[in-house]
Amino acid sequence: MAVATMIRFGKFGPRVVRFCTVPENGASKYSITPLAEEDLPNMPPTQRSAVSIGRRLIDPMAEYVKIEPKHLGMGMYQHSVNAKKLSEALALVVRECVSMRGVDVNVASVQLLEKVCGLNKKTAAGLIALREQLGRISSREEIKGVKGLGAKSFEQCAGFLIVTDACENGLNGPKKKRKKVASEPLDRTIIHPSQYGVARSLLSRVGLRPSDLPCQDLVVRLQSLTDVTLEEAAVRDLFCTEIKTLPPPDLMVEIRKIASLKVGEQVVGRVANQVEFGLFVDIGAEKSALAHRSNLRQPYPEVGASLMFVILNVDTKKGRISVKPVE
Repeated sequence: MAVATMIRFGKFGPRVVRFCTVPENGASKYSITPLAEEDLPNMPPTQRSAVSIGRRLIDPMAEYVKIEPKHLGMGMYQHSVNAKKLSEALALVVRECVSMRGVDVNVASVQLLEKVCGLNKKTAAGLIALREQLGRISSREEIKGVKGLGAKSFEQCAGFLIVTDACENGLNGPKKKRKKVASEPLDRTIIHPSQYGVARSLLSRVGLRPSDLPCQDLVVRLQSLTDVTLEEAAVRDLFCTEIKTLPPPDLMVEIRKIASLKVGEQVVGRVANQVEFGLFVDIGAEKSALAHRSNLRQPYPEVGASLMFVILNVDTKKGRISVKPVE
């Protein structure tokens, strides 16, 4: 609201300033944790909260893994179920999401790395130490040099640790001279090293080499293959796995007053939360709108999804907005 007011009164002069809203759930809880004190030392909790919220816009996954899921205020009844079982289930989901998304070993924080299957806090810190020693990690093979990371753990985590080129993540070459390691394009994928042979064979069958990746029509080419073994099918699925990346939030110059909303008006909304009776939707107004379950079709849009909604009712006295998806 403060930024919108400053824009309206021309406090930024000729500069064009826009803003977006970012959920603050859990930021205040995070700001007083030992992790926050270590991450942002010599800073009051209010400023830590502000930094955390800003980072969520830049790299959501890297920041959200620092927040205990129970503090995010998502869903219902989370305080009515067995806390231990809920915590275990949430930890498993977070680990699975982080792993299947893939983590860039040259930019990831220790908090993100420790969520990767096969890694823990100690080995994640060891990976950071190796990265600092070398300047940057050039291949998955170098990850074997992490102290405390055994062969079994490497086998578990290798496919989830992505090694990008220096130009992709903005990092320069190594700090110290070392034996030159040949670049392996498949290290940039979520294909496990033990499956590289199968991956090369599949690519060859569709006229490609690993160095041709990324390829715009890779999925179409691979899906055209019919005579594949079970292992080849598994590797093909990994190549074809689509990582859902949400579009960035819309930039605004004002937050709409509830009184300015009109019944029948169509607005872009982002699903903020799903509850038993429907969805709460951020439409860029003072209050979130409610899409009641009676106006929704299964399956419900996922949290974070953006789509068009039509305004059904506006109650300015109670501050309530009712919407439904545009069909």
